[in-house]
Amino acid sequence: MIEIRDAVTHYADRESFYFHNITFEEGKITSVIGRNGCGKSTLLKMIVGLRPYKGAVMIDGQQSRLLSGKERSRKVSYLPQNLKSVNIDVGTLVSHGRYAWQSGMRRMSAKDFEKLDQALAITGMTEYRNKNLSELSGGERQRAYLAMVVAQDTPMILLDEPTTYMDVTVQKTFFDVLRKLSKEGHGIVMVSHHLEQSFSYSDRICLIHDKTALFNGTPDELADNGALLQKVFGMRVKRSNDADLLYPYSAIK
Repeated sequence: MIEIRDAVTHYADRESFYFHNITFEEGKITSVIGRNGCGKSTLLKMIVGLRPYKGAVMIDGQQSRLLSGKERSRKVSYLPQNLKSVNIDVGTLVSHGRYAWQSGMRRMSAKDFEKLDQALAITGMTEYRNKNLSELSGGERQRAYLAMVVAQDTPMILLDEPTTYMDVTVQKTFFDVLRKLSKEGHGIVMVSHHLEQSFSYSDRICLIHDKTALFNGTPDELADNGALLQKVFGMRVKRSNDADLLYPYSAIK
């Protein structure tokens, strides 16, 4: 579990982001939504130690900034935006997810190889194991990086706009993987710009606005708060019982 209490981080231009009371749970998919520049990516960076902060960012009851990099990497994995197509094959990339669990020699153990195989299987990337990242499509590359964080085997997984380069069909497969991971007990925290997708696939929604968190609850609770959504996005969302719809929630004026 990740708990954030009265945390604030500052940038050089004195722009400040305040996060007063946010909880991310294991076994749940939480989408972090909001307009550009509101602080979604900043929130994730603060949790994983890429942004200094004052206040409390607790990971399993321990202050994040007091954990070593390896200790934090055994509790939280993080997939940022703008992933590069480096000159490496998929299997080697995914093996990097095991670094947090290895000794200084960084030798792959039998357990490491088992976790690597499981990560490739759950993300549908087994057949791409020996392919170079440069040979993959954008969506395949995203899944390769997801396999890397799955191999890291952390209770909490943080993803910053992970479906950017995926078409609709691949996005659905991707979210099926996330749902499977959450059912296995992993907590998924995902930054997203896609309202209908976020509401339809998430157990919880964290709404960021004007550099602070305005809401942290279920999709239905936020959908019922039309005034809040109207304030932030200039639109609302509505749920449909039509089983043929890809997204049960739709954005409306």
